[in-house]
Parts: sequence; C-alpha cells; structure tokens
Amino acid sequence: MRFRMPSYYNNFKCIADKCPDTCCAGWAIAIDEKTLKGYKEMSGEAGEYVREKVDFEEGIYKRCGERCAFLNDSNLCDLIINQGEDKLCKTCTRYPRHFEEYGDLVEAALSMSCPVAAGLIIDNPDRDIFKIRVDETRNKGEKVDERLLNTLLRIRKRIFAITGDRSKSIDQRMQEILLLVDKIQPLIFDYERLGTKRKLNIFSKNIFSNIDSILIRFQKKMTKPRKKDNKLDYQLMKEYIDMFLGLENINEDWPKNMGETISLLYHRHTQEEYIELKKEFIYSIKDREYEYEHILNYFIYTYFLGGIYDYNILGMVKLAVVSTLIIREMGMARWLENDKQLTIEQKLKCAYSYSRQVEHSEDNQLAFEGILTAHPKFSTDNIISVLNI
Repeated sequence: MRFRMPSYYNNFKCIADKCPDTCCAGWAIAIDEKTLKGYKEMSGEAGEYVREKVDFEEGIYKRCGERCAFLNDSNLCDLIINQGEDKLCKTCTRYPRHFEEYGDLVEAALSMSCPVAAGLIIDNPDRDIFKIRVDETRNKGEKVDERLLNTLLRIRKRIFAITGDRSKSIDQRMQEILLLVDKIQPLIFDYERLGTKRKLNIFSKNIFSNIDSILIRFQKKMTKPRKKDNKLDYQLMKEYIDMFLGLENINEDWPKNMGETISLLYHRHTQEEYIELKKEFIYSIKDREYEYEHILNYFIYTYFLGGIYDYNILGMVKLAVVSTLIIREMGMARWLENDKQLTIEQKLKCAYSYSRQVEHSEDNQLAFEGILTAHPKFSTDNIISVLNI
C-alpha cells in the first residue's frame, strides 16, 4: 500500500492541559466496538468507575454539559490518569490524526480542529509538501475505481500547482481552481452515468482524454478575470456567514463569535466602508498570505478525493474556497476589533473553531455540502464574485 501524508504530519505532539482549548468537549466521542467490549469486561471498582461514564447504547462517552465525563477541571483525562492510555478508544488515541483509504492508497492528515495541528498546518512559510511511502506488507483496502482515482489525483496535483503559485494573490488562485474544476465537473458526471461495462469502452477513454486537454488548455491560457461587483461581494459574504448561524452549535461560543463577526463587519459599516476596510486588511496580511494558502490546501487535500464516491469534485473545491473565505472574514473581524492587529494565535483560533463546526458534526458537514451543491447563492460565478480580484 501507498501512504501519503503532509510533511508536518509526524511533528504533532499533544500539549494536554497547556492547550488553549480541549478536544474533549463539544461533540459526542464515538467508541469502537473492541474498546466497548473491553469496558464491559473490566472487573472490580475500575470497571464500575469506567462503565458509569460510558453510554453503551449510543456507543459514546457520557457528557457533563458539553464536556466528556472523563475530562476533569484541569482539562486532563481521568481515564488516562486512573486507568492508563491503553484504555482509550481509537477516536481519542488517533485524534487529531485522520485516515482515508482509496484502494491501495491511504492518505493521512491532521485535523485542523486541534489548535496544535492548526499551528502545524497554517504557521509555516514553506509550500505544502505531501510525502509518499510504500508498505508492501499491508493489504489493499476496499476496491475503488482506479481509473477515476488516478484522474482525480492528476486533477488535484494541478490544483496544488495553482494554489502554490505565489506570484498571484490567493484570491486569483481560488478563482482559477474554481473555473478549472467547473469545466471538468460535467465530464466526471458523464463518467458517473455510464454503466459498469461501458466505463471500459472508448467513450470513457475519451472523457479522460478531454480532462487532460482541459488541464493543458487551462495551463496555457487562463480565462480572463470576471468583472467584480463590490455590492454583490458585500451582500453575498454576509449571507454566507448568516447561513452558518443555522447550523448545529458544536461550541457554545460559536453563535456569539459569528454574531460579533457579522456585527463588526457588516452592521457597523456601510458597504463602501466595508470594502475599504477589506482592502486595508488584505494589504496588512500580504506578507503572510501563505497562511490562507495552507488552509485552502488543507481542505483540498482532505476532501477532494471524496469525489471517488459521489463524483462531486466541484462541491469539494467550493467547500475549500468558501471555508477559506469565511475563516478570513473571521480573522478580519478580530483584526478590526484589535485595533487592526491580527496575531497568529487569533488566526489559529478562527481556523480551529471553524473546523470544529464544519468537520466534527456529520449533520453540519452534510448540510454544508448540500448547500454548496444546490443553493444558487453558491454558484461558481457567485463565489468568484466575492473574491478580491
């Protein structure tokens, strides 16, 4: 099997009670079957202690308010302290590490919802590098469409080449990948509609030849930038953030933080004032624009290959772009609130709090992906209109 991971992957180390937040609050922690079985079989007082804090019917740890029942007042895990780390479930042992299998390819990532992982992902001036190693002793995972997988890998490689081109602004790069994938998406849907046997015929080969042609043409000649409508920019960005207030709250501070973002950027300023402030903010972060490049790449790396299952690669690129934009708007609000200064700690908090809302609630993730695909507000043209071209 092939294992791919970002270059910073093995640098992660949990800082426990020194963390500015905790991964043991805000969501239900799923317990794997093997660990549940072990809890049921534990004897004596230790077994009774553990079982009283586990919901066996739901397969999760019980919670006290929003916090895991094992999380003490010092933000340390009493299960580890009293029983040892080997009693943790897979979710707790692995987090923030995350794995996705695609046939003989396994992609490892760190979740940006962890503050330490967010720092490794974002606070690095170097371009993203993804390393591959081969382990011949491991068996392949579930079979996938290798032809489609290899095509998605080629497309993603081209996307990373675009996002890594620092001669252009991050907004220009986001526009380019949206336009590129918007052209390719119909071909992927055409491929999806073919029957199993017909996928092997000459028509399917032509589809993939067409994708290569689009990639080549796009590299040679970029579509001309579209005319920017600042009024539309202002209205749509506010509506994008408004939509997030309707999602499930993973953290009780989320509605307050998003409400403050809307108030600081939109309610207290006219459209013209907002536009001038945004220009000033973008200029103020130009030397650290790579931080938003890393955020964009994080979402592309984590989700793009999911198109192997639902064929919706444009939806995944929209998720990456819109997420980057919203995290940047949150940062702009903190910048404005802090006398036009934005620390790396504030940027990281914007990123990991957003990640928790979107990535650690299946309901939120499905709802967001559905909105991005079906809602006319999130058309490719509309998303491009909010970019600072």
